[in-house]
Formats: sequence, C-alpha cells, structure tokens
Amino acid sequence: SLGLSRCSIGPTGAAEIAEYVSGSGVLTNLSLGDNNISDEGAKALAAALRVNGALTHLDLEKNRIRDEGAKAIGEALRVNGVLNNIDLRYNNLGDEGKGVIRDAVSGREGVLTTLKLVDNNIGDEGAVALASALRVNAVLTELMLFANAIGDEGATALASALEVNGVLTNLVLFRNNIGEKGAKALASGLRFNGVLKSIDLRFNDLGDEGKGAIRDAVSGRVGVLTNLNLYGNEIGDEGATAIAEALRGNGVLKTLNLSQNQLLPFNRISAAGAAAIAEALRGNGVLTDLNLWGNGIGDEGAMAIGEALAVNGVLTSLDVGGNSLTEEAALSIVRVERQRNKLTSLGLAACGIGPTGAEELAEYVSGSAVLKNIDLSYNNLGDEGEKAIHDAVSGRE
Repeated sequence: SLGLSRCSIGPTGAAEIAEYVSGSGVLTNLSLGDNNISDEGAKALAAALRVNGALTHLDLEKNRIRDEGAKAIGEALRVNGVLNNIDLRYNNLGDEGKGVIRDAVSGREGVLTTLKLVDNNIGDEGAVALASALRVNAVLTELMLFANAIGDEGATALASALEVNGVLTNLVLFRNNIGEKGAKALASGLRFNGVLKSIDLRFNDLGDEGKGAIRDAVSGRVGVLTNLNLYGNEIGDEGATAIAEALRGNGVLKTLNLSQNQLLPFNRISAAGAAAIAEALRGNGVLTDLNLWGNGIGDEGAMAIGEALAVNGVLTSLDVGGNSLTEEAALSIVRVERQRNKLTSLGLAACGIGPTGAEELAEYVSGSAVLKNIDLSYNNLGDEGEKAIHDAVSGRE
C-alpha cells in the first residue's frame, strides 16, 4: 500500500510512478488523489494498468483528468483483470468520461466492484450509458454518482437497470436533479430489485412522488433495502407519516436518515411526523439507526420518541439534535434510556441543556455500559457541567 495524495506529483511524477506500478508484483493499493496529474499522467498510469497484475485499489480523485485520460483508463480497464476499486471523483471527465463509465462496468468478464464518479458532470447522457452497462454487469457492487447533474431521464434509466441487475448493493445519487418522475421510476425499480441494500437520495427535489418512492422503497418484508438516506428532501409530516406506515411492515431496514441542514429548511418534520414515526417504532423490530437531526419535532415530538423508545428493543443509535427541544424534553429521552440501556450513540446537540441537565447526563454516561458516542455540541453546559461530563467520560474504562 502506498499513499501519495496531495504530494504535488504532477504529470511527470505520475509517469515515473507508472513505471514502478508496471513492474511491481506486490503493490495492491495506490492513492494519488489531488496531485494534478492531468491527462498525461492518467495515460501513463493507464498503460501501467495494462500490464500490472497486482493492483486492486487506485485512487485518482481531484486530478484534472479529462476526456483523453478517461479514455485511456477505460481502454486499460478492458484488459486489466485485477483492479476492483477505482476512484475518479472530482475530475470532470466529460464525454469521453461517459465512455470510461461504460468500459469500467460493462461485461461479465470484469472484476471492478467499486466505481466512484462523484462530481464529474456526467448528466443524463452519462447515467443512461452507465445504466446500459449495469444491465449486463455481474460484479459491480458500489456505484457513487454524487453531484453529477443527473435528472429524471438518467434516474429512470438507472431504475430500469435496477430491475435486472443482481449484484449492485450500494447506489449513491446524492445531490443530483432527480424529481418526481425519477423518484417514481426508482421506486418501481426497487420493487423488482432483490439485492440493493443502500440508496442515498439526499438533496434531490423528490416532491410528492418522492414520498411514494419512500413508501415503495421500504415497504414489505420481501425487500432487502437496509439503508435509506433522505437527508434534505423536504418530505415534511406527510412524507414522515408515509415512512412510518412503511416501517410498520418492513422487516429489513436498519438505518433511516431523515435529517436536514438546519440552515436550509428541507425535511420540516414536526411533532406530528415524529409522533407517526414514534408509533411505528413501537412495533418495528429491525431499525437500529434513526437520524432526525435538524427538523422541527419540538418537545412534543421528542417525548413521543422517548415513550416509543421505552418499548423498542432494537434501536441503538438516535439523533434528535437541532430540533428546538427544551432541556426537559431532551432529558426525558435520557431518563428512558437509563432504564433501557441499549443506545450506543445519542445526538442531543442544541437541546438547551444547561449545567443542571449536564449533571444528570453525566450520571447517565458514567452508568451506561453500552454508550460509545454522545453529541452535546451547541448546548450551554457551563464550566461545572462540562467538568461533570468530562469526569463521567474519564471514569469509564
């Protein structure tokens, strides 16, 4: 393994490294991120990939690789039989980049299992090309397409591919331009797909049809989706209620992220939505991670979550920070958890907790046998409260 990220290597240095890679029979992991190697350096490394039989992981993020370099890498991947993870994030690959996408994932004879193309402006055209490759690919398990200007057309093509693809388990579509039509198509694809475990749809304008997509994604015990991330999608109480209904019958979803950026009012889940989710938690026996950070659930919503927590035996991670809670509401959850003792992570940021509340929290922290992480940022603990928390943490083995 060799890590040389941010070492100002440039094209000439990349060419020398390529010579080393060509002759190495032991190097399996090479990180060259953020080195401005450009197309010239990418072409040299691509030539090395044609003959190297050991390298399995290659990180080339943030290297100003454009069409020429992308094309060379794509052609090398056709003949390379060992590389299974390549990171090409933040390179703006352009039209030839769309070709490298096809080359990287097409065909059953390949070995590439992870492809990261974050922020490469592939658009709908690139997504359609990638979807075509996914239909026949039998090895790719992780595909990251964060921030690629993919709209409904691209999402629809990917959804169609999901219906027949039998290996992809993680799909990241965070911060694209997917709207109602694309969300509805993805929901349809997920109904037929039997292997995808994690889908990230943060920061897409899913709209009302997105709420339907949420229900489709998590409903029913026949699915395998274990991770659903809907951070910042303006789902509101209606969407939260739809998710709650799905959670009642879902037997596989383990992680649900409904948080938002507090500075940008995206999900807007209030007490009503929180109450619906809380009711679902009473009967759900598989969800282990719930993130409601930065909505507007208020004291009423927090207390509903706390009451549900008392009868839920599986949730191990909960974040209700940034919800305009009073200290008493935050502590109501802590008091339930002191009896329950199952949370390994608890988020209580910006919950109005002062020195007195900190003292009670310190007792909880010192007595918990399972808690590993607690977020108390943006509270007013005071010197005494901070000392009490510090002493509680220090006293744990």
